[in-house]
Amino acid sequence: MMQAEVDLVHTLRNGRGMRVTISARDASLLSWWAPDRYGRMADVLAVPMRASLPMDCLCDVVSDTSLLLRLQRDGVAERLRYRLDDEGCLHIDYEATALNRARITLPVPAFNLRGHEISVGDHILSLSADRYFPCKAAGTMPLDVAGTAFDFRQPAPIAARLAWPGTRCAAGLDHVFCLARIGELREVVKIVDPASGRVLRFFSCGRQLHVQTDASRFFLAPAALDLLPGHTVRQTLVYRLGVADIDALGISEKINQET
Repeated sequence: MMQAEVDLVHTLRNGRGMRVTISARDASLLSWWAPDRYGRMADVLAVPMRASLPMDCLCDVVSDTSLLLRLQRDGVAERLRYRLDDEGCLHIDYEATALNRARITLPVPAFNLRGHEISVGDHILSLSADRYFPCKAAGTMPLDVAGTAFDFRQPAPIAARLAWPGTRCAAGLDHVFCLARIGELREVVKIVDPASGRVLRFFSCGRQLHVQTDASRFFLAPAALDLLPGHTVRQTLVYRLGVADIDALGISEKINQET
């Protein structure tokens, strides 16, 4: 890695031994080392689906647990403050102001809680959403999740749901879900890997969430932010990594043991 690239990479650490590496070039997460149920460390971030774009940036390293980025791109001024606490929560406070009308999408990390390139089909998903848009059809009316493979209001393994008869998304989830209780920061997703015991909780105050999976990774993408000229928008996201009590999950569907 060249020196210029090293200077654009910053690592946050907490008291549990977690390490989160962030790119100041585009504000994306590059790695997140976290323990499993036995204390073994692994990087739970997978290779991103899309290449990131460089921006003009200014970085303030506030402490080992906090980082402030100021980015400039296409007439949009952005501020992102990252904070990693000892509970395993990565807080991301985002603020943006645009000179012209713009649509902003935050960098979306790709996760695999097993810590390496293996299927995420056994990952158990809980999702606080009662409606969804079918794959590639976000412009249509949302459908009720009740009675469908996309009802994750109770925890269920991802692969087991994709195997439901009539479910036409064998390659993985690629759906936009309508979240309940909009306007307040709350837990909207919980994903557990039974093999490692790692659990990821995702907190958002948004209205929609794009959930996408493929063979070895999953993405949780909040809706894009629409900016009017001279206006400022703010958004707070929280990712919390910990270890789950697998026996207390209450899973009623079979977990695929082949992965």
